[in-house]
Amino acid sequence: MLQQECFELPDHGSILRVETFPARGYSALCTHASVTERITSGPRNLPDMLGWLDNVFPRRALFQRDRRLLHLFLGRVLGSTGFSIVIPFLSLYLHGERGVPMSLVGGIFFFAALAGAVGQVVGGELTDRLGRKAVIVGSQLVRSAAFVGFGVAVLVHAPIFWFSLITALSALAGRAFEPPSGAMVADIATGPARAEYYAILRIGGNLGWAIGPAIGGFLAALSYPTLFLIAAGVLLAAGLFMAFKVEETLPHRVARSLEVQEATTLLPSSTGTAPLARFGFEELGQALRDATFVRYCVISLVLFTVMSQLISTLSVYAVQWAGISKLELGALYTLNGLMVVFLQFPVVRILTPYRMTTALVAGSILYALGYAMMGFAHGMPVLAVSMFVVTMGEIVTTPASMNLVANFSTVQLRGRYMGVYGLFNSFGWSIGPLIGGVMLDLASGRSMLLWTPIGCLALVAAVGYWDLRRRITRTMDLNYEYTTAETATA
Repeated sequence: MLQQECFELPDHGSILRVETFPARGYSALCTHASVTERITSGPRNLPDMLGWLDNVFPRRALFQRDRRLLHLFLGRVLGSTGFSIVIPFLSLYLHGERGVPMSLVGGIFFFAALAGAVGQVVGGELTDRLGRKAVIVGSQLVRSAAFVGFGVAVLVHAPIFWFSLITALSALAGRAFEPPSGAMVADIATGPARAEYYAILRIGGNLGWAIGPAIGGFLAALSYPTLFLIAAGVLLAAGLFMAFKVEETLPHRVARSLEVQEATTLLPSSTGTAPLARFGFEELGQALRDATFVRYCVISLVLFTVMSQLISTLSVYAVQWAGISKLELGALYTLNGLMVVFLQFPVVRILTPYRMTTALVAGSILYALGYAMMGFAHGMPVLAVSMFVVTMGEIVTTPASMNLVANFSTVQLRGRYMGVYGLFNSFGWSIGPLIGGVMLDLASGRSMLLWTPIGCLALVAAVGYWDLRRRITRTMDLNYEYTTAETATA
């Protein structure tokens, strides 16, 4: 009787099929299976199951490649968990428990996001000056302290001004994390792997986002001070973990570390890196003088305004207008996180052959559709379907957007380009909650009046990305490393 066993080879695509005949030895055949075939056929045994898992979760990239990515991924999971325990429920506390109008809640998030914009630029500058690791660790520790402040403010029933101040500090620290983490991924990954590595970093953030709101929904129903203090403890754990496990990747910082260890002289400037210079912002002008890059950032700002409705606007709308509970709200955000965890990696692989602007256009259209559907939601089922569509837009757009920023920049200016892009990101996330809060107050229960304009903004972003497609080269627009900031009409 013929018996077959399949063993996965370490090259990702090959499968070794061993055919065994009783008393006649064996023969081995090496075959290849496409990603689509391996997903749709499903797992049949343990080796095949692991091969199938590789196409929906980055097991190999995390555990069998560069451990620096694994440590950054785990730190991101912890940091995102701590953050997401609190943020979906902060606007509910301010509006529901303290009676703050939603327009004022939106104003609090507006000023917090402006502080985040400052943090993004400072984080980008410090990333290039001090190294990736110092900024990553410091940002988590400062945010942990801010969340302790939230807990104390709730306990003493502090004036709303203090919540605004603490929210701004938290946003500044949190946004300072983005440039060094993005630059670290770009340092670690080259070529086509970079888009996958950005996707992995997002999976880490969204795994935390899947865990945090579920915990937060339970804690918010019990005690808001406990909610904030537990979140602070998780963020402290994130900072300590990354302090001990995350390694520096900035080239000249690594070179300096080796110099101290080996008592050698500085590496020559021909390595493409420079000694640590005086702190300043004058070099940011190099990114701002790139007209096509600035155009890209402005278009993205419109989309960020749409994306930001997911936090304060949606949480209040879902509980107070659509009538779901806090536990159901936590489950809704958990759906968002789990979708990114299990769909981000295969979607990135599917989109790799296509231009990144194509992904940005498609994702913007999905955002428009998903938010327009929110207007029909009067319970959990329609909200869940709308969240599914919105999350698909998020999955399609975010890795492409970060990878395109990396392609605009050189290695030496990568942190600054990430910082400038993050500045527009933060501004979009600042005006978004303000717009959403004002519209919640003005719409007075008319949900279509709230969500239709938001969907139209996403369509404006889609048109902008399509126009950008004509202004950059096809080489820059593809998912592999492009280290010159040249732009031209394709």
